[in-house]
Amino acid sequence: MIKLIASDMDGTLLNDEKRLPEDFFPVLDELIEKKITFTVASGRTYTALEHLFPEEYRDKLSFICDNGACTVLNGKFTNVFPLERDVYERLISVCAKTGDFILVVCAQSGVYHLDLGEEFSNEVGRFYKYHTPVTDFLDIKDTIYKIAVCDKKGTLHHGKPFLEGIFGDELNVQASGEIWMDVMAGGVSKGTALRALQKTLGVTREETMAFGDYFNDADMLQSADFSFCMENGHEDVKKLCRFIAPDNNSGGVTRCIREYAL
Repeated sequence: MIKLIASDMDGTLLNDEKRLPEDFFPVLDELIEKKITFTVASGRTYTALEHLFPEEYRDKLSFICDNGACTVLNGKFTNVFPLERDVYERLISVCAKTGDFILVVCAQSGVYHLDLGEEFSNEVGRFYKYHTPVTDFLDIKDTIYKIAVCDKKGTLHHGKPFLEGIFGDELNVQASGEIWMDVMAGGVSKGTALRALQKTLGVTREETMAFGDYFNDADMLQSADFSFCMENGHEDVKKLCRFIAPDNNSGGVTRCIREYAL
């Protein structure tokens, strides 16, 4: 019996227009009635996620935010793993010297970026509700969970191996798209956050269902017996999963929840 469901957002639960499936809230009502916990698992910060769900639902959902750097359960922040300040400052310095990266600093109060023009600000605004231009990343005094890095040379073959070669286990560098990667503290991932949530709720991996589409979902997908990669997902991620869900524009997540959990 399924007791816990975790779903990635962009490319998975949300369609290409960044909207929830039309039947999401009726399905969520059924899950709540059956005491099945639905977990939003995203690379976005909590401030970029909460507005997608009416206030009356937020305390009935759990949230894995910033690719596992913080979890929100019953409306309270738990299992928070921010970047250490010295590691953060070294990372900012390394990225600045390359000249290849565009950075978005994701923190508890929102996200921060340099003033790089209207086009980039609009792109950030598609994913983050609150974003603030700054003149110097070292002036940010917020609790920093992760850094989203845009690498137009390609994350898998350029940015990810470059940063891993410098920082090693100090950081977890996860490709979240062809030109985007998320950088968190070492050991932080959606998978570690999901396993901690399973322990808190007393749920086994055999009772867990998970949905994703890209490499930053891989550890989470491997922490659930009912693992689903979206039809629109990366081919290598599909190989890690037991099931393939219909694509994100077809409401694949809710369709599979109805079939396997309800």
